[in-house]
Amino acid sequence: MPTPKLLMASSYIKYYPVDNGDQSLISVNENGYETHIMVDCNIRETSKGTTDPTQYDVKADLLTVLKKKKVNDVENVSYTDIFILTHGDDDHLHGFESNFYQGDPKNYKKANKEKGEILIDVLWFSPMVMGSATNDDERCFNKEAKRRIKLHQDKSSDKDLPGNRIVIVGYDANEDLSGLDLVRRVPGDVVTRFNDRDLKTFSIFIHSPYQEHLTDEEVDKNRVSVVFQARFKANATTNDFCTLAMFGGDADHEAWATILDKTKRHKNDVNQKALTWDLFLAPHHCSWTYFNCTPQEDYPTPVATSLEMLNYKRGTAKVIASCKEIKNNADNPPHYKAKEQYVKKVGDENFLNTAVANKSGKTPQPIIYEVTAQGPVKPKKAEGTAAATGGSTLGAVNNTSSYGSKAL
Repeated sequence: MPTPKLLMASSYIKYYPVDNGDQSLISVNENGYETHIMVDCNIRETSKGTTDPTQYDVKADLLTVLKKKKVNDVENVSYTDIFILTHGDDDHLHGFESNFYQGDPKNYKKANKEKGEILIDVLWFSPMVMGSATNDDERCFNKEAKRRIKLHQDKSSDKDLPGNRIVIVGYDANEDLSGLDLVRRVPGDVVTRFNDRDLKTFSIFIHSPYQEHLTDEEVDKNRVSVVFQARFKANATTNDFCTLAMFGGDADHEAWATILDKTKRHKNDVNQKALTWDLFLAPHHCSWTYFNCTPQEDYPTPVATSLEMLNYKRGTAKVIASCKEIKNNADNPPHYKAKEQYVKKVGDENFLNTAVANKSGKTPQPIIYEVTAQGPVKPKKAEGTAAATGGSTLGAVNNTSSYGSKAL
């Protein structure tokens, strides 16, 4: 069932209930124009059109919420401005092949729309694990990423068209990505341009991945997850952030230790508030790996760097655990002892589990935070409605690009 309509016309972050997996939607409303940024996906076939009250139909919600445009001769095609893949494990990319369009956007047909294929204007990804796909969706994603890369390397006139745009996050010595620095973003970068539009009230601070976390042996995809901070301002003229949200994929305690060290070393913890957070998506579905090595029984003490990272919370900060219901058992993820550590930092009322925090009867609902000048708040529900969350798509922003004429 779709999310009840909400009384809001501002930006918001939505965390979907997808069991042990991640899928989030950031919606930035600036001067009446919405920009949608999808982070990972976990669209289970069993949830599509389901009558099972224990599953939430993510796909139905996306097709209602996302903006529409005409593509070729096809009207009302659903699209997302940005799709950010933190890493290619199945629980962060499930359903990509069957729910998102791949290939030349000029070939998008009515049949693609009938299948509900969502168009991605700009693909964000790290090349560090492109050569080591372990599931069909990841192989499909890599093929699409390489298609877009080749357009840039060939200097195709189509490379900057919506549906062909790319942003490469980080470096990888194993991939030939020469000549792509104009579309590359690295740790420490602040991005303000999204889908060929400059935003004044939203930015992303990129924290990782780092090449030093690659090894000569099998790549640990979790450790090289894309980690970033989403940053909202109440208006274009202020220097303060009203909402700061941390997205860390499945990054483990070693990755976070590096992030903490480098951010502090470059003074970005102070100058950019790059470690501060109001919303923190618990890495790896509330796994113990954020706090230390596993099994937890052998490494029962949380490392100091992970605890220090949590100390950058402010106000009534929230931790969101995207996972199945957390029980006091041996599961990992989610891990009960990990939950206990988060609760020590934010309190039980500020620890939210997507499986149970926002249930409607037996059906889990997305956890949604509206961005306000006072910080993130849960939006009020409109009475007597059943449409999905959305904002106005009227208006536009006419700003000068931060990176010249390059479309990102």
